Parts: sequence; structure tokens; C-alpha cells
Amino acid sequence: MAKPEPQSEPTKILVVDDEDGIRQALDRFLTRLGYRVVQAANAAEALERQATETPELMLSDIRMPNMTGVELVPKALAHDPDLAIIMLTAIDEPRTAIECLKLGAYDYLIKPVDLDELELSLQGALRQRQLEVERRELEQWLAREVAVRTRDLEEHTTAIGQVALDALAATNSWPGERQAVEKLAEALGSPADEIAAELLKRRG
Repeated sequence: MAKPEPQSEPTKILVVDDEDGIRQALDRFLTRLGYRVVQAANAAEALERQATETPELMLSDIRMPNMTGVELVPKALAHDPDLAIIMLTAIDEPRTAIECLKLGAYDYLIKPVDLDELELSLQGALRQRQLEVERRELEQWLAREVAVRTRDLEEHTTAIGQVALDALAATNSWPGERQAVEKLAEALGSPADEIAAELLKRRG
């Protein structure tokens, strides 16, 4: 009997708003959508919860006491560059919301939030986050592969170079030797004079 597939953890969303009623309403809505919700009543608490809970997405109000949402965005991204961020803004704060986008937020929604619009924005932000994570992982994999293949190629080239040097050293001086030394030097990335000196050493 096949073992059941392990259930993946639900996506975690950090909801940041100094108004308790708004946090609770968003918590209920997001929980119904299948997300796991973590709440914070201010930006400082949000950074603490981010450090302990590692959410994939943060849904934050802009206008909060002590530290605004605009100040929170770069701090949150400094802790986790992959964090998807959606800002909630009053209708009279479009410039501030756009500033958040420039700082790295994915989107902003105007209060009172349209829930269908919020759901679509969440999906888009999380999809973009996943693409960014996959892109970075691919770049890291490619960098490792290039490093390994470059090392293998260098080792292979060095081995062939040693065989070629031994073969040249075993011959007496012949008219095409200088040209052969220059080609070998080019292949090995070494000065021709060094190759010639190595030949003399090997010939004793």
C-alpha cells in the first residue's frame, strides 16, 4: 500500500495593522482561503514575528505609529529578500504607496480592501516570489556546474599538456618544434618561453 504524500505546510502570511478589527477580519478571510496567518499590531512587532515565523508574504498597513509601512518595507526585505509584500493604503496615499513599490513591495491595495482584488494580488505576489526563488536557485546551480566543469576541463587540459610535454621532450630537436611549443603554450595558457624551458629541463 502506497504511503500518502506528505502534506505541504500552508503558506504563511504576516498581517500588520495597528487596528485590531482590520487584523481580525483579514485573519478570518485569509484563513478561509487556506493561508496560515500571523498577526502584528505594529512594524516593530512585525519584524519580531518575521524573524520567528518566516512568513512568505507580508500584508501591511502604511499608516502606523512609531514606524510606518514605508519604513518597514526595506527592513523586512533586508531580513528576507524573498518576502512578498502587499501594502494597504488609504485613498489619499497613492504617492506613499508608490514609494513602497519602489522599495520592493509587490502591490498596494486601497482601503476598504476589495476581497476579490486582495485574493488575486496575493496569488500574483506569491507566484512572483516563487519565480524569483527558482531563478536564484537555478543561477546558483549553474554557477556550481560551471565551476565543476571548468575545474574538470582545467585538470583534463593539464593532463594532456603533460603528455604532450613528455612526447616533445622525448624527441630530438626538429624543425617544427618551435611551432609545436607555441601551440602547446596557447592551449595551456602559458608563455612559450616557459614551455621551452620545461622541455629543456625534461631533456636533462
